[in-house]
Amino acid sequence: MRRLSRLPRLLFYSAALLAVFLAGIGVEAKRIFPSTVVRSAYKTLAVNLGLHEAPPPALGSRPTARDWRERWPACAQGVAADLVQKLRWDFGMQQLSCASTRFTPANAVAARIDFLAGDALIEPVLVKGEVGAFLDHCPGWGCLAVEYSRSGAVSRVWPYLPDEFARANIAPETDFPYEHTVDWSFSHGLESFYLSPHPHGDLLVVFGFYDSHPYAGGVARVAPDGRPRWYRKDYSHHWPHVVNEDLVLVPGLRLDRVRIAFEVHDRQSRSEVQLGSPGARGSEVKLECDRGLINEDLVKILDGRGELLEEIAILDAIIASPYAGILVGADDCDPTHLNFAHMLGANAGGVGGIAPGDLVVSLRNLNAFGILDKDDRRLKRLVRGSFHQQHGVRHLDKARFAVFDNYGTDGVLGPSRLLVVDLATGEETTVFPTATTPKHLLPFFRRRGGQFDISADGHRALVVGGLGHRAFEIRLADGQVLTMFRQIHNLVDWPRLSRTEASQLKEHTWFFNFQGIHYAKEWVP
Repeated sequence: MRRLSRLPRLLFYSAALLAVFLAGIGVEAKRIFPSTVVRSAYKTLAVNLGLHEAPPPALGSRPTARDWRERWPACAQGVAADLVQKLRWDFGMQQLSCASTRFTPANAVAARIDFLAGDALIEPVLVKGEVGAFLDHCPGWGCLAVEYSRSGAVSRVWPYLPDEFARANIAPETDFPYEHTVDWSFSHGLESFYLSPHPHGDLLVVFGFYDSHPYAGGVARVAPDGRPRWYRKDYSHHWPHVVNEDLVLVPGLRLDRVRIAFEVHDRQSRSEVQLGSPGARGSEVKLECDRGLINEDLVKILDGRGELLEEIAILDAIIASPYAGILVGADDCDPTHLNFAHMLGANAGGVGGIAPGDLVVSLRNLNAFGILDKDDRRLKRLVRGSFHQQHGVRHLDKARFAVFDNYGTDGVLGPSRLLVVDLATGEETTVFPTATTPKHLLPFFRRRGGQFDISADGHRALVVGGLGHRAFEIRLADGQVLTMFRQIHNLVDWPRLSRTEASQLKEHTWFFNFQGIHYAKEWVP
């Protein structure tokens, strides 16, 4: 009888536990409070206690002393290992390249530009900065960007003011939940990824986040004084593109689905898409991410005030197109990896499927770029060639496109290159490097990234790549290098250094990884 009397209590406790369990599932599924707090707390433990052997794809991690020794052994020469670790943590794993004694603080500024053909730039050039970069011009956090005049002197600066962005956010926080570490802040977790200049001195800047999921940190329009006119903390990532004063294109993410299934029919165009293992006629293809939600790329179209005008879902456009078979064997968690969207110019044409106003999108993980119709946004063409893991596809003229090809060529001159693809003829031309490229500029290699810009007259290009800290201006006709730029900076004035630490850097400068360089647009002060 006593056991029977306990049965209602046991059933009550079991029901209560089941209710709590089901409520927990609902809270996690709907991502409502306190699920994000719990996940952020776990990620904090994972990052600080080393629970991950390697960072998950969309989560940055704090570097350890072992990381520095294994990945950057040469950078510790002449600088204490603990100071190297401190600097890498202050400035981010992707920003610092290596310490240098060749260029001392006394000659570092002059070493930032080498005129290899003439004694001046043809037009002003805008260089993206970093946290800690150009401290000689922007004391404190460094410069977000600087402009070089034709003489090579710095003529304008945009200070980096990370704490200003939190107050300028116009994106709904509930629409874009992030999982930050508990001690995360804009001053320690914000990284400027890439930028695109507005015509009148403003910059469109995309940011990334350290110790955060997702890594995509949003986009801002930054005034000449470094303060954001607006900021969207909205999963924007990679390279933005300013079309005009009131129209911009920005890659973004949607994180909604774990599994996507669709049919692949026998309607693939073999002449335009080289399929490695096409699906059988009418077969089902599944994308199912075992690490969380699928990264579904978007092209976000914004106006000059940061208001969202349109979103184009890249994965949906591929699935609805004749090219859906290219997704067979794709990365289930990051199938497309959109890294740039660009609007075709008024002279586009010369072949079917290309018209002024269409959008070209670079899809790194598919080793392809696509053309989206300017009106209905359908995928009209998907182009593959000898390029691999490419970045930054830009329209040149008619049916010609420039591509930063990260892995497509050999290891003698490259393996990276700037490639021109002509869709009208099918011809591919390596513009840089070539057999005449000076040997001291080789090998030319960029494992990830590889931003470039084309001059307004279409005759020259600015190209980032090669040993990380260098960029080049080249002549497109023959690949001649006109100017070399170095990201080299003196860190003695970094305010977070102790007097002892600063004294260790008196004979050193530091190479930063070059991430962005552009032709400066006309502006009115």
